Amino acid sequence: MNVSRNVKPRDLADWPACRYLALFFWSWTALITFGHVLLVTVVAVAWAQPLSSVVPSVEVTLIQIGLTVAVLLPLYFAPGVRRLARSARYALLGPLATVIVLAVLLRIGGA
Repeated sequence: MNVSRNVKPRDLADWPACRYLALFFWSWTALITFGHVLLVTVVAVAWAQPLSSVVPSVEVTLIQIGLTVAVLLPLYFAPGVRRLARSARYALLGPLATVIVLAVLLRIGGA
């Protein structure tokens, strides 16, 4: 028995569907995170208003990004998740990122 032989695990869940799921969930996350900032900025510029109304939206966006990174970074490097293929990891963590961003927007942005 040769124990020094290094066997690579096969890519678990590296299906084309994982790429589309990851794209779907992460695009929703980006839309929820940056959509309201872009909308308020465009409306303020179109109506020649000062951009001071954008500042609260930017603060909410920074909180969303920070909280998402703080939660998902340790999960991304967790051994069980690390074994998955890259597209499967993104597809797995995408819904969690969407939930985090939406919860922050509804909790802080809605107040």
